[in-house]
Amino acid sequence: MMAVKTKNKKRRVLIVEDDPFLVKAYKIRFEKESVDVEVAVNAEEALTYFKKTPPDAVLLDIMLPGMSGFELLEEMKKVEKWKSVPVIIVSNLSQDKDIDLAKKLGAVDYIVKADVNVGAVVREIIGKMK
Repeated sequence: MMAVKTKNKKRRVLIVEDDPFLVKAYKIRFEKESVDVEVAVNAEEALTYFKKTPPDAVLLDIMLPGMSGFELLEEMKKVEKWKSVPVIIVSNLSQDKDIDLAKKLGAVDYIVKADVNVGAVVREIIGKMK
């Protein structure tokens, strides 16, 4: 059976994560769902991607080298054309204060890495893209 081309643009997700194992696992799962993946290993790289073309969603870790995920989220929400991009935090930080701060800064969801598998995270993010 031939694939049918649609006029819809392919969805893109930006993964901001410094763990190469997790990046690879997320990338494989997103690509199985026909979602293009961009990867940034720190906040500065993520901002560079945003300046080119904002993605349809962002998977954001909090603990990053240099600028934290919280700081990146705050910067993203200052730019009008980036405000509507859904940001889902995926972190090992599980304290209420971290979750509250992420939501206050504009994250649409907060997922504790230890609580879910990669497939569940990918499904959650794809659901936020629609």
